[in-house]
Amino acid sequence: MIRWSILLLLALAGSLAAAESFRFDNVRVVDAERGAVSSPTTLHVRAGWVVAAERAEADAVVIDGQGRFVVPGLAEMHAHVPPMRDAQRVDDVLRLFLAHGVTTIRGMLGEPGHLQLRAELAAGQRIGPRLITSGPSLNGTSVPDRDAALLRVRQQAEAGYDFLKLHPGLMPDTFAAIDRAADALGMVHAGHVSLAVGLEHALSARQATIDHLDGYAMVLVPADHPARSREPGLFGFNLGDALDFEAIPHWTVRTAEAGVWNVPTQTLVENLAVGDAEALQQRPAMRYVDAVTAANWAARVEQMQGAQPRERLARFVEGRRLLIRALHQSGAGLLAGADAPQIMNVPGDALHHELQLYVDAGLSPAAALKTATANVAKFFEQPGYGCLAPGCVADLVLVEADPLADIAHLRRIEGVMRAGRWFDRAELDAMLDDIAARAQAQSPD
Repeated sequence: MIRWSILLLLALAGSLAAAESFRFDNVRVVDAERGAVSSPTTLHVRAGWVVAAERAEADAVVIDGQGRFVVPGLAEMHAHVPPMRDAQRVDDVLRLFLAHGVTTIRGMLGEPGHLQLRAELAAGQRIGPRLITSGPSLNGTSVPDRDAALLRVRQQAEAGYDFLKLHPGLMPDTFAAIDRAADALGMVHAGHVSLAVGLEHALSARQATIDHLDGYAMVLVPADHPARSREPGLFGFNLGDALDFEAIPHWTVRTAEAGVWNVPTQTLVENLAVGDAEALQQRPAMRYVDAVTAANWAARVEQMQGAQPRERLARFVEGRRLLIRALHQSGAGLLAGADAPQIMNVPGDALHHELQLYVDAGLSPAAALKTATANVAKFFEQPGYGCLAPGCVADLVLVEADPLADIAHLRRIEGVMRAGRWFDRAELDAMLDDIAARAQAQSPD
């Protein structure tokens, strides 16, 4: 046996990347599904899978966990992968996700190059999370009518994309054509709820996920309220003062009955609606963002807040938090997604902010953790992910403290494993330092 302490592992950064078998000694395994933590135990990994002790290899690399906690790898269910023409940016985004414990991402705006990227990540030829990708979005411009919808759905299914991404501007008949064609070809559609389509139609069609809680604000405005004639704005930002909170339970129960999942991206909304632009720019993770991008993000925050009464925006955020809690209480599925990289949302870091907001909305740390682990496995019908029992894919995060006691403990990462490849703290730090250096080099003096 080879036995190293964590301190020695840090001194030998990267030396374990090619090893196929590991033994994590003295670790406490976090069961996200049950919301439980094991007594100190041993976790065996072989060929990218968690295995039982009798299948472990005698010459496995041994990592002394020193009583730390092992958590299933996290999933970011509303991610954006940059265009492949910017190869360095793609690599930086993928590594930012991984360094923050994210081992699965659902890319919400795909392109042909992302199909090859998905294969390279699966083969271990590129460093980064597992990628599940949509194709180019279906919207009022790309699919203006039923024939165009049928064509695009068939093309994307045959190209091998994992799902269809919906953007605004779809008409009801076009949405219906997408839905029928997707069902016929074994695809699902996910994303926005177009204003002309509406939430009820999306629920009836069993849209796989509604992202951003899109469509809910519109149905929460009473039929006789003057705001019904108001342009709702992004996700319903303009309707905050008109929301009827008492109508929330009806729609959350309806969502649960329809079996539709939600990806809130609450951190994006709170950044825009109530975030302090200066304070947001001072977050430690903003060192991975170049100055021009950071300034553009700050301008978007100030623009949004300057266009709305402060009280309307605050009430909009309050209503969304109540909606998140009610969806959970109603049994409607929630999946963690922050929409990164987007306004003040740094890949990986933003997911931790998102999980904290779920706790702030009333979920327990265990329930919040499930939205990024066990719930994701259930959504994809892939029970081999989001778990750490024998027979699970070895996607895991080693953290210093119990995330079920405080969700913020998920940030205290000692190492990340993606499909059996181990990245210790020193290797993660080196990746992050390289990204920060590139961001600073792009910033004007």
